[in-house]
Amino acid sequence: MPRIRPLLLCLPLLLTACSAAPPLPPPPAEESAETAPVSAPQPEQIIAAWIPYFSVSALLSDPDEAVCREHVSSYLQRLSGFGINTVFVHVCAFGESIYPSVYYPALPAAGEHDGMQIFTDVCAEQQIALHAWINPLRLQTGEVMAQQTGDAALCAWYKNSKLRTRNLTTWDGRFYLDPAADSTRKFLKGVITELMLKYHPAGIHADDYFYPTDAPEFDAAQFARSGADDLAEWRRGNINALMQAMYGAVHGADENAVFSVSPQGSLQKNRETLFADAEKWCREDGYCDLIIPQLYFGYRNEACPFAEMLRDWTELPRADSVRMAVGLAVYKYGHPDPQAGSGRDEWCTAERLPAVQTEDVLSDRTLCGVAYYHGDALLTLPEPEREAVKAVLLRNDL
Repeated sequence: MPRIRPLLLCLPLLLTACSAAPPLPPPPAEESAETAPVSAPQPEQIIAAWIPYFSVSALLSDPDEAVCREHVSSYLQRLSGFGINTVFVHVCAFGESIYPSVYYPALPAAGEHDGMQIFTDVCAEQQIALHAWINPLRLQTGEVMAQQTGDAALCAWYKNSKLRTRNLTTWDGRFYLDPAADSTRKFLKGVITELMLKYHPAGIHADDYFYPTDAPEFDAAQFARSGADDLAEWRRGNINALMQAMYGAVHGADENAVFSVSPQGSLQKNRETLFADAEKWCREDGYCDLIIPQLYFGYRNEACPFAEMLRDWTELPRADSVRMAVGLAVYKYGHPDPQAGSGRDEWCTAERLPAVQTEDVLSDRTLCGVAYYHGDALLTLPEPEREAVKAVLLRNDL
């Protein structure tokens, strides 16, 4: 049973500090430890699947909550047939949540349901470790945000021109929380605390959507005000501070919970384009508990061959507190990869490719498991490929 600390009283203070908006209603009262559904503890070996927003929306699409629960239960049972013991469920992909929140407006596709509660209940029944997956910075387009209703903090920010300018930024028609703003860190700490105290998941998961561009004009005004002289280092510092804030919020609510992140497979792209210093997060305490690089490449990928990329990651210095699993791209199977150069057709022609990659990862004792993007793709692999993956995952010697 996770130890939940009494942080609920702090949430109104976080809201006031991060928005300066009119007072907002407090989050729902925390359930008692005896009655609140609690995620299954995180297994030592992680066999995981990401369940992205489009899959979550489909599972929650029926207006009858009982039907949605049946859909979620059946879906997770099918994943369990592979030995899946952990799921990363996309609860907020574009600044709209599948659960009632004082921070985010509701995701219309989830209807009136509390999708997080449904997944919480079903995962508890099936003893699957549930991680709430959020996109920390990415929001909706201006057109969509203008139509959002309710009194969530994000709606208040958007509707007030001063708060919108102070706390949000735009790129290519989409809004983002400002990576440099202290209000962003406070906002996300509130989001995480709300999730942890109400639903008690095994952890919180953030993916690889950090800076949306490396163009200097994205944050020229903020950079000028900062007094810094190196844009790239300043941006990396902003993301590092964001990671530390989210890590602190997770462990402030539950010291046994896991904060995980899944950066891009290319260390160089992480550092130079997304400004995500994944090497630092591996090397030092206080940024994440679990890192899952997205090694979405075939063995014959010209720029990023799988074996070489795997070696690059496993050879990184790693703090004792940081574990590493590997993300695999089962969604690519059967499709050409136009970015792979001469290895373009490998995912179409190489037999047992997902199973071979799975075996390579699980046979490395420095790693703690594997994660598949995404659940739908794993379940719909051609039968020979599906059975080959199952055979590897259900072996006792890996």
